[in-house]
Amino acid sequence: MRIAILYGDVEGRAGAPPDERAVMEAVEAVHIALRDLGHEPIRLPVGGAVPDWTPILVESGADLVFNLCEGTNGSSANEWRVAAVIELLGLPMTGSPAETLALARRKDRVNALLSDAGIPVPAWAPVPPDGRLVGWDRFPAIIKPAGEDGSVGITQRSVVGDGAALEAEVAASNGGSERRPLLVQEFLPGRELAVGFVGDRVLSVAEIDFARMPDGAWPLVDYDAKWRPGSAADAGTVSRCPARLAPALRNRAIHLARAAWHLLEGRGYGRVDLRADGRGRLHVLDVNPNPDLAPGAGLSRMAAADGWGYTDLVRHIIAEAIR
Repeated sequence: MRIAILYGDVEGRAGAPPDERAVMEAVEAVHIALRDLGHEPIRLPVGGAVPDWTPILVESGADLVFNLCEGTNGSSANEWRVAAVIELLGLPMTGSPAETLALARRKDRVNALLSDAGIPVPAWAPVPPDGRLVGWDRFPAIIKPAGEDGSVGITQRSVVGDGAALEAEVAASNGGSERRPLLVQEFLPGRELAVGFVGDRVLSVAEIDFARMPDGAWPLVDYDAKWRPGSAADAGTVSRCPARLAPALRNRAIHLARAAWHLLEGRGYGRVDLRADGRGRLHVLDVNPNPDLAPGAGLSRMAAADGWGYTDLVRHIIAEAIR
């Protein structure tokens, strides 16, 4: 098959931050895997203007789109829009549909849906436009952008221990209007797990080991942990896969993750992150359709723990898109 690999226009933007530039590792790896599987890969960087890239995609004669686009022109808000255009063109596409991508990006709306469905999430509240959170008393708490992913906008300062610190962090976060709106969420102290899906298959459950975090640091996967290799946060957040879990805890993690994934109508491949409270009760932190597919990223490690090579993972993702 001729398979178009779509990704954001990071190569043409010298100032693209690490979280955006990281997509190129997945592009390279997917390109090689497709070639090894006997397909004809076609790389197509996607900019903001639809007329600039859609004719190229149509004229390429692609049978399938391998969608690695996480945004355009520096805005992750365009991720779902690119997927919507592919859908309107009538081309089969890897991963989740545009509607799921748009919904999952808004953590406040996802939290509300999960709560209404009886799926536990940490206590949370939207931050009003004036930044005043009256009556919030769950500490420690974390302030995060409601409309970003990849830990964008999250640092060690995002976790606060009292009302004064909360007010100060909200004010600081509101300094960048591009990251509004915000939400505040109870910061749970327990274990952090991740459950991956490829189609209906559940991959090996992973756990983040925070034992090497610097003294006094919050056990948190922040921006540096994800996108700055060699940083103290990177060294302090070690993924263990498969996680060493009691069968009951593993089954509970899979049950909650599957319920959340199905509620958001995830498709193709994805990851659900969970965290335990002080009594060991799991809560859903995040639902991630189309997560990072770099060979060293979480979903690839989960697949490897199940005996899949990277090419196997790509083959299964393509099969799901065709099916």
